[in-house]
Amino acid sequence: MAEEKNMFVELEHTVLDFWEKEKCFEKLVEKNKGNKMFRFLDGPITANNPMGIHHAWGRSIKDVFIRYHAMNGCDCRYQNGFDSQGLWVEVEVEKALGFETKKDIEAYGMDKFTKACKDRVKHFSGIITEQSKRLGQWMDWENSYFTNTDENIAGIWHFLKKCDENGWIRREYKPMPWCPRCGTSLSEHEMTGSYKMMTHNSVFFKLPIEELGCKILVWTTTPWTLSSNIALAVNPEIDYVEVKIKSDEQTLILAKNAIKYLGDDKIEVVRGLKGEELVGYHFETCFPDIPAQAGIEHKIVAWEDVAADEGTGVVHIAPGCGVEDFELGERLGLPKVMPIDDTGIYLDGFGWMTGKDSHTIADEVFEHLKEANKLYKVEPHEHSYPVCWRCKSEVVFRLVPAWYICTEELKPRLMKAADSVKWEPASNGKRMHDWLSNMGDWNISRKRYYGMPLPFYPCDCGHTTVIGSREELRDLAVDPEKVDALPELHRPWVDEIQIKCPHCGKPVSRVSEIGDVWLDAGIVPFSTLGYFRDKEEWRKNYPAEWVTEMHEQVRLWFYSMLFMSVVLEDRAPYERVLTNSAVVSEDGSKFSKTGFMIRFDEAAEKIGADTVRYLYAGAPVSSDVRFGYNLGDEARRKLLSFWNIYTFFETYAKIDKPNFEGYTPDKSKMSPTDLWLVTRTNEFIQRATDCYNDYKVYLLIKDFEVFVDDISNWYIRTNRRRFWKTGDEQDKQLAYWVLFQALNSAVQIMAPVIPFMTEYIWQNLTRKVLPSAPISVHLSDWPQQLAGFENDGIIEQTALVRDAIAVAMRLRNEQQLKVRQPLSKLYVCSADADKIRTFEKNILDELNIKAIEYLADASVLEDKYLTVNFKVAGAVLKQNVNKMKQSLETLSAEEMAVAVASAVAGEQVAVPGWDETFDASIFNVASKTKSGIVSAEFANGSAVIALDTVLTDALVREGLVRDVIRQCQLIRKEAGYEVEQRVKMAISSENSEIIAALREKTDYLAEELLADEILLNEALAADLQKDVDIAGSTVSLSVVKA
Repeated sequence: MAEEKNMFVELEHTVLDFWEKEKCFEKLVEKNKGNKMFRFLDGPITANNPMGIHHAWGRSIKDVFIRYHAMNGCDCRYQNGFDSQGLWVEVEVEKALGFETKKDIEAYGMDKFTKACKDRVKHFSGIITEQSKRLGQWMDWENSYFTNTDENIAGIWHFLKKCDENGWIRREYKPMPWCPRCGTSLSEHEMTGSYKMMTHNSVFFKLPIEELGCKILVWTTTPWTLSSNIALAVNPEIDYVEVKIKSDEQTLILAKNAIKYLGDDKIEVVRGLKGEELVGYHFETCFPDIPAQAGIEHKIVAWEDVAADEGTGVVHIAPGCGVEDFELGERLGLPKVMPIDDTGIYLDGFGWMTGKDSHTIADEVFEHLKEANKLYKVEPHEHSYPVCWRCKSEVVFRLVPAWYICTEELKPRLMKAADSVKWEPASNGKRMHDWLSNMGDWNISRKRYYGMPLPFYPCDCGHTTVIGSREELRDLAVDPEKVDALPELHRPWVDEIQIKCPHCGKPVSRVSEIGDVWLDAGIVPFSTLGYFRDKEEWRKNYPAEWVTEMHEQVRLWFYSMLFMSVVLEDRAPYERVLTNSAVVSEDGSKFSKTGFMIRFDEAAEKIGADTVRYLYAGAPVSSDVRFGYNLGDEARRKLLSFWNIYTFFETYAKIDKPNFEGYTPDKSKMSPTDLWLVTRTNEFIQRATDCYNDYKVYLLIKDFEVFVDDISNWYIRTNRRRFWKTGDEQDKQLAYWVLFQALNSAVQIMAPVIPFMTEYIWQNLTRKVLPSAPISVHLSDWPQQLAGFENDGIIEQTALVRDAIAVAMRLRNEQQLKVRQPLSKLYVCSADADKIRTFEKNILDELNIKAIEYLADASVLEDKYLTVNFKVAGAVLKQNVNKMKQSLETLSAEEMAVAVASAVAGEQVAVPGWDETFDASIFNVASKTKSGIVSAEFANGSAVIALDTVLTDALVREGLVRDVIRQCQLIRKEAGYEVEQRVKMAISSENSEIIAALREKTDYLAEELLADEILLNEALAADLQKDVDIAGSTVSLSVVKA
């Protein structure tokens, strides 16, 4: 197995060298240039790390369908994309430079940091390019697009200006998900899937209600936010209780359903009350002495969203630290206190907290609450909590100013555009619709360094200018020459450009923020296709006919493209979207960069890229696919079945050297199996075309495996002798042509999926028997069905015959009769006997049967006999019933036949040993299969198949001869002879029956073994000698080249 693996890997490197040497990709591009276009758009892969094995699924899917369309003559778009800027690149560069915070970047120098980011992109884009080539992916690798180019940035500026012209760009203060490690906010779609189950210490704390002289019990899972507590919220409709407790002199108020949290501390319930009775009371906040809390009125407020079954029914409200709190605060006019900076460190004005990390302050918070007699208890609590999608740090919420695109006006247009798309799986359409229905405004600003600089210039006069192009930047620049001198549109260089405010003429600087990374990818249908250079040319590629990425991109890349396309062109940027699920390991666990991961390079060199592609191609895209080397071996074994068809053809073709240039087969000379295979090949071509056109390659793989099995286990098995026998050269040429037609069609059909193996077969088979064939299988045209070979029932007829053979084989196995042992007769009882008769020769050869007898009634295979009908016979025979039973069991076959005939005729039945005759009614007529016959029905009961298993001496001798031939063929192979090698054979044994059987069949032996001479019980100076067991006797075999 290891040798086979290495053979396929070596083969792939040979093919890669061939493609490069012959410039096959370039020739394909030239061949299809100017034809109908296949409008494909590549989703940019992040140029930030090498490809893992999981990347190979999506990239191979793309390559499969581009190759298919190219074989159909389409002028395809071969532009690969690299996602090249944003937080994912920054984080990795920070790690490489050993940076801990954003301040490290500023100290290092923003210009050097940007260069380091671009260098990383260049490095890994080069690695991914080579990995993709190893995968067999054909792209114009010298013309890949990068999302960090000035053209891409300027395209986004144009989009943002359009948004501004429609009044959709706004700067607002809102609580945003914030990563202290990355020092930036996260957008709504970046938060998708970011929530993980975690355990944190939650705290129950008790705050004095000033007017009541009691305390109220509050619960939170975010103790760092208690510094910014402004209010407590209760539900007016919930039942609350005042409870006397052991641990405090003052009573506690909490929701009735939350009494369970008091446990043994509860003494008694003093009274019950509704939440509305608490509204308006003042309370002392957690830390009233810190400066940030000075002058704030802390009151209990009403909030209908407070749940009775979560926590204590009293919610701590910090409008500066959470979205829901903020919205409630806006509604009620509550103050907003925001406690932490970009890195999660407490700001000045927060007393003992100032300068401390919000992520590690919980224990100190608990201690200060305890000192103030406000701590009730601390409990670990498992809950769903967000982490940064890139660095995996825990996210906090900060009240920060951010730039947004307002989405309310766009929603109907976005939904209409999304509804025009064919989503696969169809559930993705619903996911997109749900996302659009529930999405908020798009937060497009990030407080980072390496990314698309937002072109926003807010002036003191109140006007914000949004720049839509580099040309506009120059027109408005205070110093246009500085724009001309810009090395690129990145920070820090673009930050140096000031513009003159169009409203007041004052110099204005750009905001420091960069844009959301999904702006970079979303503009791709415009920036890469020439929207800003040549719109007429751009329209040839827009909208994309088909795009594909992982399903998570529905709310990311597909959303951002849809959004930007609707703004610019009021339509979807794609017509059809296919998504694939995740790749997991063999045991179902997830791959991880920090845990278990299979590198693509490792997999390609261990099991081959074709194996990887084939495994992925066979996986339905709607489910996760498992990948591992055991599964890879299974896929490789399936490919080996296909390879073995080529090996069989090539083995004999190199002897006979068939050539099909100008060859036209004579259909009238074709055998039934020939007609079947040509028709079956036509069927496979049609089914494969349908699968590709519907982008369901996994269905193609199923059909392919059945087709391979049909060729191997039916056509080749039943026609093997035609390829090596001598005599009828015309029939041999016909068999070659039929098998070639099937094999070559399969090679072309599977070329998009397994480009290496199919190319190798094309070079070593197709171009030898068809010298005018294109230089590469990937430059060949898609196979067409042969005219004149429509299915006239031959497919169904063959299926019937194969079922009959399968049933007969099962009968042989049950009787432990190996196929090499000839049998005298096969019986067939079927309404479709004529269909089976057409394949009679194949059936006889396959089953090693001498003759077939067709029966109108299967009952002729049975012997009838009588049994006692005890219900009737009891009254007649009385105590002699068992005597009659014994008499019937001892009748000879002739005597039973006479008795049965009488009973069937309704006559009196005479039973030997009894003086009187008996009425037929006291007997039952039963039947059993004749001695020496075994039979079985088809699964659907449509036919009966039977075998005569009686072995005559002649059949036994012939079986011995076939056993010897089999062993002689094996010793030929073991000796390393070519299939056409003529030999001399010596066969010796002390078993005279075996030698006698061989003497009867000397000519047959010589023909089967390509032997010029057969020596029986004579010595031979041999290349190889071996003893084997035949029917319990030792037989010595010797072979030498003739």
